[in-house]
Amino acid sequence: MSDQTEVLFERLGGEAGVNAVVRDLYRRVFDDPELAPFFQHVEVERLQRMQFEFMASVMDGPVQYTGAELTSIHRGKGITGKHFAKFFGHLADSLEAHGASSQDVDLALGRLSMYKDKVTGDANVDG
Repeated sequence: MSDQTEVLFERLGGEAGVNAVVRDLYRRVFDDPELAPFFQHVEVERLQRMQFEFMASVMDGPVQYTGAELTSIHRGKGITGKHFAKFFGHLADSLEAHGASSQDVDLALGRLSMYKDKVTGDANVDG
């Protein structure tokens, strides 16, 4: 999974690999007492499908994200930077568990971290 000539999506195992990471990620998140409450009453299959689409599109995969706009779907949920960091910790562990190199874990987290403000509702203001 470390051939730098392939796009990140392919280095992470393509569709099967990214789907496996997403399933593993949510197993960890659902087992986390701080994060699990955010996912009560959600349709798990749809959540995982939308997360796969989102991650795949951000990682240069041949997939278009068709889910809701991130700010609107997360608004009012009380998600803080601490929650976001915990989610990212589980994502890093899932990526590593599925064979991603440390460089690819860093790259994936870097790309996804650009969406923190949309998930937490924090304003990103310069100055």
